[in-house]
Amino acid sequence: MSSTSATGKMFAAGIPIFIFFGQGFEHSVVNMFVIPTGMMLGAKVTIADWWLWNQIPVTIGILLGGWLLIGLPMYLTYGRRSAADGSLTKIEHDGQVREFAPSER
Repeated sequence: MSSTSATGKMFAAGIPIFIFFGQGFEHSVVNMFVIPTGMMLGAKVTIADWWLWNQIPVTIGILLGGWLLIGLPMYLTYGRRSAADGSLTKIEHDGQVREFAPSER
């Protein structure tokens, strides 16, 4: 967001993607393109092999990684928030409870 040119923004967005691929990680959405393309170009992979040995395990890994590496640390860092009407928010963290009005958030 700090770049003012479209080229700079595309380059900055591409760096994490290149690192992700460079380290050999897989993503289920990317595999939905890459593996069928390889199959059409002659790779000896069946649809059953793809789903059983790649797509399902990768999808489970992405979900667990998101929950454990993103969701859980965020929850533990910021505590539990509760207020149904949104008028007053209680934040419980490390045994301390504070109340905030919407303007103080």
